[in-house]
Amino acid sequence: MKLPLGAATTLRAAVAVPAALLAGSILAAPALGQTPRAGLPAVLHIGQIDRQDVRTQAGCEPDTLVEPDVAVSPFNPNIQVAVAHDCRFADAGAVDISYAWTHDGGAHWHHAPLPKLTKAVGGAWDRASDPVVAFGPDGTVYISALAISLGCPSGVTVSRSTNGGRTFSRPVLVHKSTKCTSLDDKDWLVVDTQPTSPFYGRVYVFWTAFLSGSSGQITGVPQVVRWSGDHGRHWSATHRVTPKTASTQNSQPMIRPDGTLTDVYMSFGGGVGGGPNAIVREHGPGPATQPSGVTLVARTSRDGGATWSAAARVVANVGGGPADIRCCLPSSTADPVTGRLYTVWLGNGPGSRDPVRLSTSTDGRHWSAPVQVTPDRSATIQHVNVDVTAHGGKVFVSYGTRNTAVASGNLVQQQVSSSTNGGKTFAPAMSLGPASNLRFAAVAGAKFPGDYIGSSATAKRLTLVWCVSSRPANPVRVYHQVLFAAVLRP
Repeated sequence: MKLPLGAATTLRAAVAVPAALLAGSILAAPALGQTPRAGLPAVLHIGQIDRQDVRTQAGCEPDTLVEPDVAVSPFNPNIQVAVAHDCRFADAGAVDISYAWTHDGGAHWHHAPLPKLTKAVGGAWDRASDPVVAFGPDGTVYISALAISLGCPSGVTVSRSTNGGRTFSRPVLVHKSTKCTSLDDKDWLVVDTQPTSPFYGRVYVFWTAFLSGSSGQITGVPQVVRWSGDHGRHWSATHRVTPKTASTQNSQPMIRPDGTLTDVYMSFGGGVGGGPNAIVREHGPGPATQPSGVTLVARTSRDGGATWSAAARVVANVGGGPADIRCCLPSSTADPVTGRLYTVWLGNGPGSRDPVRLSTSTDGRHWSAPVQVTPDRSATIQHVNVDVTAHGGKVFVSYGTRNTAVASGNLVQQQVSSSTNGGKTFAPAMSLGPASNLRFAAVAGAKFPGDYIGSSATAKRLTLVWCVSSRPANPVRVYHQVLFAAVLRP
């Protein structure tokens, strides 16, 4: 599917899974509108929705999108917005953030660069990273992103759309670190859309703060949060979710119907020590590396993020995905109807086989024993990235699957597993779209489909986004990685 940059994409047919892609280890892709088995989602649209929008800069990997997220409007499921890095740099960030939107439920998508963020699009920053998208209770669309300078300053920004994602305003600076002893990393955005919440409409942005001493030694890597009560125009002071000296990464905040916040994050434990050196990060001292053997921890706030409870362990010894791929951060979500919380991750323990696992909670303090989402078929089957979304007791977990014994392990097939009983059991997986060939993927220390993927569910629509790499049309090119979406009827 070759499209001019900035063009609208028309998705009219499912893309078949190559025959015997993974030696019979996964299902064939269902036809459009066909429910493969009773109770499973029906695929409505599937295909490419975005590709590079910005001009290639020296050092960025041409024709690469990575790390997508997506949101479906809870008021009009035909309106959906997705985001991704645009022209990735191997050492950190991208030339800009690209966003895609549909107003007809995924039949047609349009895409454009996020304006006024980086210098490439008239903004102030050298690079951008880690985009996240969410809808507010009035239909406003928010995109958060890291803002990166080639020197020390870094920041967290939020851009706003009032027309369903067609256009976005100039970004507002949520936070700026002006000193080399503090660097902002791995933001996440969530909006309180619960009418019964005392914080209804509040926009929260969480991020990881890398703190260091004057000689460059890391002194702490806490999770922090700010919020806005006026559609992102003004922001609160910074509040720490974790102690200042903690070794943490990857906030995944969730909101229950009464406005209670629970944040699940990765804890490296043991004080600062060597912990943060294993944290996936966009910039700061040291290289980005795979997280492995960490603990997932939850903290809860009942006063809108001002104060936080003691840490509650979700699960220990979480794995970091395949060793030869940079990927695979854990994911968490709250069911907006039932209020139940869900967290998913890959594997348990360094070097272990990595089935997708899920844990649930009703209060953020007590978490269920892990449920295995994917079957553990053989030592050659691995999974790449994982995301969870839920609505009305239905739970959907998306991930990529590869067989290391086929095509040198370069082929990754996107799949989704569904539960209709609140995550107690999962039906067999559905395969979605074409296989991704890692030979042509972005590279950031290793093959890089992104540290995360995206999914969003409402009563009428389930949308999943992930990056697909394939052989470029121009044989001189090294990379070709675009954004795909599947829109399903739950």
